[in-house]
Amino acid sequence: MSIITQNAALQGLLAAHLPALAEYEGLTPEAITSAIEAGTMVLLGNPNHANVKPILVGQPSRVKVNANIGTSPFQNHPGCEMRKLEVAQEAGADTVMDLSIAGDLVAIRKDMLSRTPLPLGTVPLYSVAQRYIDKDRDPADIDPEELFAEVEMQAEQGVDFMTLHCGLTRRGAEWAARGERALGIVSRGGSILARWMLKNDKENPLLTGYDRLLELARKYNVTLSLGDGLRPGAGCDAGDAAQWEEVMTLGALAKRGLEYGVQCMIEGPGHVPMNEVEAQIISIKKMTHGAPLYVLGPLTIDSSPGYDHIAGAIGGAMAVRVGVDFLCYLTPAEHLTLPDMDDVRQGIMASRVAAQAGEVALGRPHALAREAKMAKARMALDWPAMREAAIDPAILDKRREPHKHEEACAMCGNFCAVKMLRDAKQM
Repeated sequence: MSIITQNAALQGLLAAHLPALAEYEGLTPEAITSAIEAGTMVLLGNPNHANVKPILVGQPSRVKVNANIGTSPFQNHPGCEMRKLEVAQEAGADTVMDLSIAGDLVAIRKDMLSRTPLPLGTVPLYSVAQRYIDKDRDPADIDPEELFAEVEMQAEQGVDFMTLHCGLTRRGAEWAARGERALGIVSRGGSILARWMLKNDKENPLLTGYDRLLELARKYNVTLSLGDGLRPGAGCDAGDAAQWEEVMTLGALAKRGLEYGVQCMIEGPGHVPMNEVEAQIISIKKMTHGAPLYVLGPLTIDSSPGYDHIAGAIGGAMAVRVGVDFLCYLTPAEHLTLPDMDDVRQGIMASRVAAQAGEVALGRPHALAREAKMAKARMALDWPAMREAAIDPAILDKRREPHKHEEACAMCGNFCAVKMLRDAKQM
């Protein structure tokens, strides 16, 4: 049985939104439904998220960008996170993830869902772990039933996609935590689950209870973002046995989800040296049957605190060229602190530049059209047209403001190369 016929919530979303999606993506409705059936594309959207604007992620749709926001124990200001949500929307993010780990998480999530039509993602394990940590209890004592109850509650709230570290096995946790990794486990969810498995001497409850998750997800068309709990947190750890063991498990789980009528995407690596990015992405896509791939960066170097959005954009552009579908932004605050509004904007723009660069390299028509429009506008010194073609029109306005009445830019002035040749032709 096909995934669409098994998933009534997905059917309803397609019935309402397929024509608009096809127009935006430049694809036929048949191409979209075929890709969803094959598991190479997902439609992010939960009918319980009022006014949600569903989006497609995966081949052959446009590359999408996600922005992470949310409270932390050191900076717990829900109002500030709501302002970041507004900034993310204005800057062109396609989705947002609420990674809050402090405060009233149910209220924060509800507020975000009511304020944005963008698909909203979460990590349900954070909410359960927060309840333990706030009471000075060890999250390794979590009752797995609380996890499943949390997933169901968030699905009912309207969460559109969830990161669930179902592919992290006990063996993989032991390899990463007790092996030769320079940086062990850097995923918050991965570390919590690994601690649980090592203390309780049991397998990952999200893996052993995977069919229960599928039942909950299908009811609300929650896309399972199968988390990379063992993603490399240092370039030298990329491609080790622990990472690949998890990837192989994720491939099997994605296939099982497709058979059950549940959409799945795969989360990909964090820190990967530039010379290994292509091989990593091609291998992950192959081992996960072409499921949509959602990556954090990848960061091509480890030594760029304050500039990790640049290191991630370099890796992101390379990754898009060889098959990545969804870029999770990095901000200048990565590894340092909670991002502020300006960090959010910079992170989104860096990822959008990476997406554009990768899609230009792939020859995607919409990306090439933007480049052609900009070249034509610059040749004509047509600033309004340049603004329309720019990824970030606001920064163009800001930097040009002092000389906005001049035909040339303020760097060249009367030395403008375009004007020089244009005037020569007229002479």
